Amino acid sequence: MTKFKFIIILFIALLLEAIFCSLTPSLFQLGARDVFAAEEQYYIGNRKCRLCHFEYFKGWEKDPHANAFVRLGRMQNNPYCLKCHTTGYREPQGFVSEKITPELRGVQCEACHGPGSKHKDSPYDKEALPIGRKIDYQSVCIKCHDRNWTPEFDYEKYRKRIEHKIEPKVKKEVSP
Repeated sequence: MTKFKFIIILFIALLLEAIFCSLTPSLFQLGARDVFAAEEQYYIGNRKCRLCHFEYFKGWEKDPHANAFVRLGRMQNNPYCLKCHTTGYREPQGFVSEKITPELRGVQCEACHGPGSKHKDSPYDKEALPIGRKIDYQSVCIKCHDRNWTPEFDYEKYRKRIEHKIEPKVKKEVSP
């Protein structure tokens, strides 16, 4: 094979890769979510959560969890690290990579409360997440804040740092 043919083939391969990579996020985010939407809950990202829960979102932005992904630095592709520094890693419709699911970087609302698609679609349904589901938040926290990574972790002490101090909005009943 001549150098010229090799360069042409390499150029075409790189062009196809660029086209595929630019299409992959939208195909993944739209197509796969439509398939799962009826059956499984999926992660929507905190940008959607903030539309109704802006006060919580503003508080989260100041929390170290918001920058958990950025803090990884050169370890941003390490699967062992991604499970604690992203939202929904290795779960259906969760974080895949920074290119494919950038909206799920960091430890967001759904990392603690679970996938929010049902709650987004039916915000006042008591069965929709996060409303109506009892979650043992201590067990959620210690999945990442274990003795290896946070040996001084004290759930009661740390919970107060991230506790939501704003009451959630509730649907007001309309009188006939």
